[in-house]
Amino acid sequence: MGGIEVVNYTSLTNYIIDTSSILSQKDDEPHRRTINKMLWHHIDDLIEQKRIVTCSEIIEEVNDDTLRKWYAELHGVVLPIDDAVQENVKKVVTSNPQLIDFKQIKSSGDAFLIATAMKYGLTVITEENKKGEKKIPYVCKNLNVPCIDILGLCEKEGWQF
Repeated sequence: MGGIEVVNYTSLTNYIIDTSSILSQKDDEPHRRTINKMLWHHIDDLIEQKRIVTCSEIIEEVNDDTLRKWYAELHGVVLPIDDAVQENVKKVVTSNPQLIDFKQIKSSGDAFLIATAMKYGLTVITEENKKGEKKIPYVCKNLNVPCIDILGLCEKEGWQF
């Protein structure tokens, strides 16, 4: 998987990051790294401290070699999809069937992201719109899974720029 190691993880972690938040550092995105250097320095630190992790389905969605390399170089944790996560995926999809688009050829990592957050008690970080029942924040709210965007992360961590 391009230098990214999938590991078992049991230490105290706070957050799990979605593809949309990872991609938001690109030059044509809202939190572009070229402008928001301090923001991404802080996020990098949290990844290195293992306080921000992701799951294998999300890292597979990141179709950008530079960003995969970035995550790997920070020794970012990629949590595997195990039996407990699979059980949580069933709960997520059963209670929120709108999350799955059966017309898409490849699977969405959203259900796995939320299911992994449920297993480890993590807060989801996503840039998805809060409106819309097919969106991560809506599903998280339904399942009582904490969910924030990058600005919410800044507030929660007390970062001011």
